[in-house]
Amino acid sequence: MEYLHKYKRLFIIGLIAASLVLMAFTGRSNYEQGFIRSSIAFVITSGQALFANIGGWFSDRFDTIRSNNALQAENALLQAEVARLETELSRFHHLDEENAMLAEVLELHRHYANYNTLGANIISRNPGNWSESFTIDRGSRDGISINMAVLAPGGLAGRISLLGFNYAVVTPIIEDGAAVTAMGLRTNDTGVVTGDVNLASRGLLRMNHIELDAELGLGDMIVTSPLSAIFPPGIRIGYVTEIGQAAGGLRYAIISPAVDFSRLQTVLIITDTFGFELE
Repeated sequence: MEYLHKYKRLFIIGLIAASLVLMAFTGRSNYEQGFIRSSIAFVITSGQALFANIGGWFSDRFDTIRSNNALQAENALLQAEVARLETELSRFHHLDEENAMLAEVLELHRHYANYNTLGANIISRNPGNWSESFTIDRGSRDGISINMAVLAPGGLAGRISLLGFNYAVVTPIIEDGAAVTAMGLRTNDTGVVTGDVNLASRGLLRMNHIELDAELGLGDMIVTSPLSAIFPPGIRIGYVTEIGQAAGGLRYAIISPAVDFSRLQTVLIITDTFGFELE
């Protein structure tokens, strides 16, 4: 007892010291363990955030790729639809032009209802010069003969100059050397309308042998004359655009044809005969 009493204070001091040491050790251990746990948690959290960001980036890229692919597919479909609609529009436009041409030919047929007529399509022409002869899909089997008059929307187109069994060649009035006895509808002044190589490129005709005292004026309609041995009278040829003085005391006129030869597709043949002697 005396021993305990003697060393009581020292024992208490030692106990206190041991407690402090234990507390310090325990606190350090807890601190170290907490630090380790915090470090591991930081690494795991950072890794999770990194992988989440990487996953999000790839997800965005895949979404963008899918979106671009979808847009490209949609664009291809739209382009195909546009091409289809353009084709349909072109076809409808062609049909409209064809219907308009047929309507003009029908009106021409009605206008010349006193004559026997036969429609024909142009199947070929000289690609180098639209004013030269063209071929139609009618021939001798259809009752066609040489020198029959050929009409087109607007008026006189030409005459049959060559004949086959199932085709015929038409010499248009605008071709160099073609000739038509004609007159002014208003004044009855007569002359001969011819194709002219110098005027063909401008799509014009020349009317020669007009009397000096003729009253023919600008804008007058020129039609076929009753004196023609080939063409029936009164068929429109064109309109006067210029009048000038020719040699020998006569006058001449420049005529704009009533027929647009550049877009000619369908013609009307007058199958009645009128003597058929070349002009």
